[in-house]
Amino acid sequence: MPEFSTLVPAGLQHPQIRQYLAIKNSRNNTTYASTENQVSIEGQRMLTMVLKARLEIHALFVCPQLLRGEGSRSMVRALIATGVSSFLISEKVLCSITEWERPDGLAAIVQLPRFRWQDIQLSEHNALLVLDGLQIPGNIGTIIRCADGAGADGIIITNRRQLLSHPKLLRASMGSLFSFPVIDTDVTEAITWLKRQHFMIVTTETNAALSYRSASYRGRVVVVMGNEHSGISRAWHEAQDMSVVIPMNGHADSLNVGNAAALMVYEMLYHQDRLKCS
Repeated sequence: MPEFSTLVPAGLQHPQIRQYLAIKNSRNNTTYASTENQVSIEGQRMLTMVLKARLEIHALFVCPQLLRGEGSRSMVRALIATGVSSFLISEKVLCSITEWERPDGLAAIVQLPRFRWQDIQLSEHNALLVLDGLQIPGNIGTIIRCADGAGADGIIITNRRQLLSHPKLLRASMGSLFSFPVIDTDVTEAITWLKRQHFMIVTTETNAALSYRSASYRGRVVVVMGNEHSGISRAWHEAQDMSVVIPMNGHADSLNVGNAAALMVYEMLYHQDRLKCS
């Protein structure tokens, strides 16, 4: 399209394309992405969520032949007008750097927000989740999306095993990662802050005596979800105020941590909503 002919052409060896791939392929704490807190995104839908969250876009990659409709073209024109570093790429390059079977002509490098304790809006009743040592990126992203959708106040990640920039985590969060408070910290700092702010710490265990449906979630409550295999670390058990179980009535002895987190956060918020109305 002639209207985008002024964009800087970029092939697979272009520094910005190589940076996009380096971020996308990051898997550990020593990578570029972990220090710069950047993510590689693809598609108009994800880019729309980035704009809604007002995140900084470091680089925009455009394949005009694959843009879908005037909405995509208008978005690109508006971003170029703001001075975002924008690059013209071929269909072959776009298909090489993205994972969609039918890419829609857009990809970008985006700066994730860095949330702090003050980003959690404290009130009489609060609902938080701790994800302690979770390893599967899809589980982490799904729980972030669920907590956001349910109306929780934030997520605390301790003993982190995956980067927040992991493509599967980002995809599973469906954009919630861009605006929902997720704080990455160590166990000691998390417990200290929670105790100082008078949170009741609730752990989930298969051998707990109290059903999650019978517990009280009055006031400020945080529920700790543990690693998919080894469970919750000892420090959280030492700090807990209560432990609950999700009863299993079939042959399976536990739920996937994503399913368990969904049950816990909705149960917690259901009880708190009733308390607010009483």
